[in-house]
Amino acid sequence: MGRLQRILLDTSILIEILDREKYPELIQAEEVYLSVISIYEYIRYKKDKKFYKTKLEQAFTVLQLDNNILEKAAEIFTKLKEKGTPISENDIYIAATALAYDLELYTKDTDYQKIAEVEPKLKLKFIE
Repeated sequence: MGRLQRILLDTSILIEILDREKYPELIQAEEVYLSVISIYEYIRYKKDKKFYKTKLEQAFTVLQLDNNILEKAAEIFTKLKEKGTPISENDIYIAATALAYDLELYTKDTDYQKIAEVEPKLKLKFIE
């Protein structure tokens, strides 16, 4: 038996799965998580925000921001600032969530590679 597949979906992958009906195999992983930030990013452009928020909360394990994630996010922010590498705050929160919970982050967003350069423990899986 292989290692348990524990993954965090970035918003870019969530959009592909839900709006474009791609990558159905990803939601078959043993443990699939979303950051509360991805829920925000997904529903902010939807007309019926409450409907989509509820559906996402029912379909996935949602990880809230907690002290561990906030501290890790602040560390990432500082390291990126020192390098002069600006990154979306939301991406920092999502990457910090993956690190705090030791999850592999599935994404299409290459900005996460910049985070991985300052946080080598970030496990990334880029999806074409």
